[in-house]
Amino acid sequence: MTEFLEAANTSPVGGSAAVSTALAEELLGLVQAVEGVHSVYPAQPLWQSIAGAALAAVTGEKLPLIGLVETGDTLAVKVRIGVSASHPAPAVTREAAGAIRRHLLPRAAVVEISVVQLGS
Repeated sequence: MTEFLEAANTSPVGGSAAVSTALAEELLGLVQAVEGVHSVYPAQPLWQSIAGAALAAVTGEKLPLIGLVETGDTLAVKVRIGVSASHPAPAVTREAAGAIRRHLLPRAAVVEISVVQLGS
């Protein structure tokens, strides 16, 4: 499920890496708890982020599994998941997006969830 967001005046969440890391970890737990989600992949694929791939290779740090960007009053959340074959992918993505939105209430959020693997 994708909800599009115009890219303008974007900045990391809350301006603090610790705050965005903590929120990303909370959201990761929510997504992993959704029935049918078997994996969560880095929010930005390595091939789309040359700098991120180079940094990860040099430092050994993993790329974030939940992408967070604040645009004005709205928080954009990007998640890439794998869905079990026994669950319909659209229902799983709707449930995961709903869980994220409920967790972030009353804050406005645009949630983009991509299914990058089916089965397993």
